[in-house]
Amino acid sequence: MQTAKFLRPTSARAHSRAPLHHPVHRRGARLCAQVHSIAVAILVTFGAPSVLAEASLPYYLPEDVEYAEDVPRPSEVLGWEVGEWHVRHDQLVAYLRRLAESSDRVIIETIGRTHEQRPIVQLTVSSPANLGRLDEIFENHRRLSDPSVKKPDTTDMPVVVYLGYSIHGNEASGSNASMLTAYHLAAAENDEVATLLDESVVIIDPSLNPDGLARFAGWANMHRGRVLVADSDHREHREGWPNGRTNHYWFDLNRDWLLAQHPESQARLERFHRLRPNVQADFHEMGSNATYFFQPGVPSRQNPLTPARNLELTHDFAKFHARALDRVGSLYYSEETFDDFYYGKGSTYPDLHGAVGILFEQASVRGHLQDTANGPISFPFAIRNQFLTSLSTLEGAHTKRRELLDYQAEFFRSAVEEAADSDFGGYVFSDSWDPARAYHFLDLLRRHDIEVHELGTEIDDQPEGNRAWVIPVSQRQYRLVRALFEKRLDFQDSTFYDVSTWTAPLAFHLDARPIESRAWRPELLGERVDTPQFPTRSFKPSDDVYAYAFEWSGYYAPRSLYSLQQRGVRARVAQHPFTARTSDGELAFGRGTVIVPVAAQDLERADLEELLAELAQRDGSDFQTVISGLTPEGPDLGGASVEPLEMPRPALVVGRGVGTYAAGEIWHLLDHGFRIPLPLIDSGRLDDVDLGKYTHLILADGNVERALKSTKSEIRGWIEEGGVLVALQRAADWADREILRPEDEGLTQIADATVNDGETPPKMERLPYSDYADDRAAEQISGAIFRVELDLTHPLAFGYRHEELPVFRNSETVLNPIDDPYAMVAVYSDAPLLSGYVSGKNHAKIQGSPAVIAERLGGGAIIRLVDDPNHRAFWYGTHKLFLNSLFFGSILDDTSRP
Repeated sequence: MQTAKFLRPTSARAHSRAPLHHPVHRRGARLCAQVHSIAVAILVTFGAPSVLAEASLPYYLPEDVEYAEDVPRPSEVLGWEVGEWHVRHDQLVAYLRRLAESSDRVIIETIGRTHEQRPIVQLTVSSPANLGRLDEIFENHRRLSDPSVKKPDTTDMPVVVYLGYSIHGNEASGSNASMLTAYHLAAAENDEVATLLDESVVIIDPSLNPDGLARFAGWANMHRGRVLVADSDHREHREGWPNGRTNHYWFDLNRDWLLAQHPESQARLERFHRLRPNVQADFHEMGSNATYFFQPGVPSRQNPLTPARNLELTHDFAKFHARALDRVGSLYYSEETFDDFYYGKGSTYPDLHGAVGILFEQASVRGHLQDTANGPISFPFAIRNQFLTSLSTLEGAHTKRRELLDYQAEFFRSAVEEAADSDFGGYVFSDSWDPARAYHFLDLLRRHDIEVHELGTEIDDQPEGNRAWVIPVSQRQYRLVRALFEKRLDFQDSTFYDVSTWTAPLAFHLDARPIESRAWRPELLGERVDTPQFPTRSFKPSDDVYAYAFEWSGYYAPRSLYSLQQRGVRARVAQHPFTARTSDGELAFGRGTVIVPVAAQDLERADLEELLAELAQRDGSDFQTVISGLTPEGPDLGGASVEPLEMPRPALVVGRGVGTYAAGEIWHLLDHGFRIPLPLIDSGRLDDVDLGKYTHLILADGNVERALKSTKSEIRGWIEEGGVLVALQRAADWADREILRPEDEGLTQIADATVNDGETPPKMERLPYSDYADDRAAEQISGAIFRVELDLTHPLAFGYRHEELPVFRNSETVLNPIDDPYAMVAVYSDAPLLSGYVSGKNHAKIQGSPAVIAERLGGGAIIRLVDDPNHRAFWYGTHKLFLNSLFFGSILDDTSRP
């Protein structure tokens, strides 16, 4: 733990702008700092709260700077010094609002609200003159991204710097440092800060994850004693499940910049494209035994779509950060551990927009004081490092203002030039017979400011569907379009900090194809789509009606069915294709079509039809009027193959042993997306829960072995009585080993070499110890897209039209084939890799293996999915596979061989 001089030398100022503390000369400051260091050492030795000695403004703020008395210090609003306690989000916002009221350099805006309805606020800090012409400044910045402006004049243009703090809520030193940054810029009375604000516009995003920050602050403060405890096993440093890293639905928001599925990201993206920052700083924390990291990251893991100039500028910034940390003696490093490959993070998304994204990682205290391999570190120490690199970022951006502005303009000009040399003129994609899924894809493209048009004229090899759209590559977002659409199989480095691919059309299971340059022509561009409209349907009740029917292929068909069932409406599902007589003539319907008979309903017919009209608007479900139960082709509507459906009553196991992200994805999908109430049952309470209340029990990915050891017999008994267990990824293996076949091994790991009798044992392989980390990383599947082959006749595949389905995989888990050939709903193809990295060994292991298995057990069923069908709320194409396990899992036949 390190300390710094904190008293400033004498300086003459007007009495109305007095310094915070009584001035002393520099020798006295050094002496006081030495005394302070000795005091801290004594306090640590005797277990007293040394953090209190550091939690003071002089410890943090630069020397030789005076501050305006009429601008409130954080302690005047909080009631304690920064770093003494963890600031709650409401306290943080309260201080920043007071600051904006008191300073003509600060504007505060609420740009959105979180799932828990906390305000998402941003500060704009600059000179009063700049704040008076912000619209003009931001409009000039957007002109930098207009390739038609050949040489924009950047002489007097301010640089825009975005400082984003603590997107992981339990990495709280960033948000606490944001108050110091805001105070320093608002109150500092010196020429250096005045000049910086004249030539810069600073955006401070003080809490990128308000819900997570609130959760963590409550935990850390709840366990803080009068005497601070540095023991790393102290409960203060060991958060309960779920921890404060994630947002309300337990998502990692630092992966959502590209995916844009949450209100925090959506509000931030809208601002990003309005502001067009030149520099974006992203403040995080890492393991407590580390030091301090700033970019650049590992050189070989740079995404090839990022221009080399971006890396050069990042290196230039590193010199400013190093100087700032050298002055206080903080340990740091760069060009190790972290990378710039995945564009969905706060430090990488700017790299696709002519800006320089910079990641900062501070060793985490996870409380107020903690013992580490580098000695005890305090919360104020962590805050100070984040504050100092905030200032070094501003210093670097101000110093390199013209270079950054010119680089941004050149970035977009060169993008259009690269597009002109591309082999493709654009991409075409269709709705693949699912307008709602296509709408969500179009909305994603809108959020990223990507130019999209209706397809103006038919083309050869046009994708299947009702409607099609085209994206020209000749646009300023060319590099982002490539990042979202390309399938990448070749990589310079096989180690990934995050996923190795994120091809968006595959995630949405939309038919998208490149259009070669020689086939490109202007008439392909129809009307531009700036604001996609949700595809609502109209509903017309009819006097001559026997039943209403709607296809299961629509993305929101499960939401419509559940809403009907909630109102007590009886529904049936067709397990085979059929043709029915409707008010529009004979129409063909596919497997999974839901039939709603008009007769024998408890709901009055008028109320039923009112509900159907509402669902047609809300969900885009297309309700067809069937006038007879006798069908021209296929099963009649009252036959045994048109199965009555029970309303699912699922419960999700959460808590110890369960993966937070995986559980959150399921909760978000059912609650936020499909409005299905989902009880969250703690794994430690399953013994006390009446499982008979639920039709389905969902086990998300995780190490559930210990957590469910005492309840596995109860779970098996519940299944045999008719319950449906839905288990994903590692939990799928657990269900096989512990519930279905406890005497076998359900999980196939990478096969070891075997030796038969009489064979010569293979020569022992010897490898360099230093290669272990890279070799192990090369065998991990960090996130790749694979192809599975669906059995379209199976109820779990209802609603799909094509046998091939892209799935997301981020583990090496493989399920064994089983004896029942009818129960393997989806199997990996012989050449499964579509995009991303996988080692040859793992590729061979995955080929032909089961992806989804559905087996009966007594009166119930166990459904196992080896992959993550709900990945980051972004994998729209496999959501239906998971939802089908809830709506149709109870109608599965026993197909085991006699």
